[in-house]
Amino acid sequence: MKTVHIHTELPTTADRVWAAMQHPSSFLFVTRGLIGFPALVGRTDPFQEGECGTGWILLFHLVPLSRHTIHLVEIDPATRSLRSREHGGFLRAWNHTLHVEPTGERTCRYSDTVDIDAGPLTGLVALAATGIYRYRQRRWRRLVRRHLLLTGPHYAHPAPA
Repeated sequence: MKTVHIHTELPTTADRVWAAMQHPSSFLFVTRGLIGFPALVGRTDPFQEGECGTGWILLFHLVPLSRHTIHLVEIDPATRSLRSREHGGFLRAWNHTLHVEPTGERTCRYSDTVDIDAGPLTGLVALAATGIYRYRQRRWRRLVRRHLLLTGPHYAHPAPA
């Protein structure tokens, strides 16, 4: 088992990010361009603790990687954490914790921690996971800039003359 931990600072409140973390549309936004999850497309209801689903993961939304099972084992508003237990293809375990915590009145730290077991491929998969989560966190920063700023979305404010 190998653990990967990546975090980023976001210029909005932990409560706004926590609300977004619980919705499939946010998940699809932060993975867009890299990984597709057709089973979640069009879903509007928030994630629920205990739910489990299996579907295809598509690299670049085109190349089928594997069927992947995700079990949401914990959605904890007290700690603003979401934990999943996942597996599929050559992944024996992909245990993911998403967490957000306030760092100031208008800032927060979002983190992804994943424990990976892919047998002899674990080191290579952990390297890939680092890249995946760095990409996702760049997308989180974009999501915050577009939709989660305390002053409202960027399109709600006129451009300076």
